[in-house]
Amino acid sequence: MVKNVLWTGGWDSTFRILDLVLSKKESVQPFYILDSDRNSTPLELKTMDKIKKLILEIDPQSKDRIFDHIMININNIPINEEITNDYSYLQTLSHLGSQYDWLARYADSMQMNDIELCIHLDDKAEFFIKDDVELIKNDADSYYKLKDKPSKSELHIFSYYHFPLLKMTKLEMGKTAKRNGFQHIMEETWFCYNPTKDGTPCGMCNPCIYTREEGLGRRVPDPTILMKLNKKVKGKINGLKRRLKHFN
Repeated sequence: MVKNVLWTGGWDSTFRILDLVLSKKESVQPFYILDSDRNSTPLELKTMDKIKKLILEIDPQSKDRIFDHIMININNIPINEEITNDYSYLQTLSHLGSQYDWLARYADSMQMNDIELCIHLDDKAEFFIKDDVELIKNDADSYYKLKDKPSKSELHIFSYYHFPLLKMTKLEMGKTAKRNGFQHIMEETWFCYNPTKDGTPCGMCNPCIYTREEGLGRRVPDPTILMKLNKKVKGKINGLKRRLKHFN
């Protein structure tokens, strides 16, 4: 059975790809939402190409188990006001990234309910679903899925996914990767939204902050004084734009 996995080249989704393809010898269909406006997109694509080559070095036969990406242009995802309204409500309760709006809209438009989303233990999104999921065991694999009747109807935006890593931390993934011989590939993963000109993580965006908080601070450089100053200036400019827009 082919697993449908949202793969970005990040730590969590890459671990799932490697575990399936190399350890479990299962076939994977990766999905990627292409956003040309996101600064990290070129590096994410480059990272996934490199990881595929590293997988082949370990197991040449894996070329038959990892299919070419299905690329989805974010601008082509249909509008769905119900999903967006549900997302907007949940966002008022706690931080929830915008991807949970357009990912759900894509899955709904394709009538998918089995695409794997690699939310992990202590992930910001785990806060919303941790008490509303049930464990599904399937042969040698298992995953969590949203209950048919969650505590909030708005949680329906998470009903399209399987959550294979929901009870696993990033550090646990690292230990499993080391034990199974693909830790070196995990070190090639990418996480920063705003890479510097020389292709290193900025150390200040949310993914950099979360990576540091979740025990992988060794992978996040300390931002320079200039970078901090630039971020502060950009914040003030964006705040001014919002106020001007309000008056207009």
